[in-house]
Amino acid sequence: MFMRIRKSLLYSRTRQYFPMRSSSITDDRGKIENGQSILIDWPMVLKKPRVGIVQDPGIYPSWTKYAQFLDNNSFPYEIYHIHNQDWREKARDFDVIMGIPSNASYDLEEVRGKYFLLETYLEKTCYPSMEHAFLFEDKKLEAFLSNLYGIPYVNTYVSSDKQDALHLIENFTYPVVSKVVPCSGSVGVELVRTKGHARRIVEQAFSNNGRKIHIVYARQKNFVYFQDYIPNDGYDIRVVVVGNRVFGFYRLVPKGDFRASGFHFEEWGDLPEKAMKIARYAYKVIKSPQLVVDMIPGLDGNFYINEFSPTVQMSTLHQLRVNGIAGAYVFDNDDSFYFEPGKYWVHELALKEFFLNYYLPKLSIGS
Repeated sequence: MFMRIRKSLLYSRTRQYFPMRSSSITDDRGKIENGQSILIDWPMVLKKPRVGIVQDPGIYPSWTKYAQFLDNNSFPYEIYHIHNQDWREKARDFDVIMGIPSNASYDLEEVRGKYFLLETYLEKTCYPSMEHAFLFEDKKLEAFLSNLYGIPYVNTYVSSDKQDALHLIENFTYPVVSKVVPCSGSVGVELVRTKGHARRIVEQAFSNNGRKIHIVYARQKNFVYFQDYIPNDGYDIRVVVVGNRVFGFYRLVPKGDFRASGFHFEEWGDLPEKAMKIARYAYKVIKSPQLVVDMIPGLDGNFYINEFSPTVQMSTLHQLRVNGIAGAYVFDNDDSFYFEPGKYWVHELALKEFFLNYYLPKLSIGS
């Protein structure tokens, strides 16, 4: 019950008016759960790139997993302070910049702009790339891209015009789901049961001041984002794709709610083949070294993606367990697959994929 309250708009807004511990950088190097070392076969004729790591705050940092991979493979690196005034001058010391500080709107705005300059004008390689930084936590772009390439995304209705939005809500089959951008962990996601509720959202979003959301310093202004509600059996599936490996688990919906993200009620087991192949198709379209895909198994037997991300923080190296054994599904070129036991930090597998299949080919083209 308390978890549901924490995901509510009232709780999210109220707690921000009280003193809270600021998000700080965690350095868990030396305490990281041991997994298999991910090693890369680097061409001897090529100098290894110098890497600048952008630190992400929180108790499950990605940056320390990046550092572990770089240490294990003898890549030179330093911490890159992207927020500092001298970020342009310091960037000249690196060939590769990797990491995103957080999914907060102010960090995303900053990093997207700076990655654009780093890649376009300073000729640096970024991970995630500029394109993927723009896609990260932008559910509107996810929906547009999915529609363009036939990715089975939940039917999504985005409008930045009030009259168009009012027309849209007249034809919905209720309930529908409303989301703000950005949002994560189910916060900013609500079930809209009636046309009257949807109309209030539209009127507030297109008002002079915009609509209050879960973040006190931001408003939902001049756009609405609605999705079909997908009847389901009370869980969704997270599928993580890195190269030819697939991981994933089930996330249960708490009693009395319709959302699964952020509640941390996970179950482990075999993943549906159809769900994995849908995620792999999205992965090929997005062309990201890693793609995290959340999807809802509908009662009609179909799987509907409701969001995806090129990166995410992870609390454990166990991202797939089958019969209690950690590992990954490994896909062959003919789309057949098998289960391979093993313990990996997905972050490190993603970096190997990035260097081998994104960074090195870029060098070949440049030469």
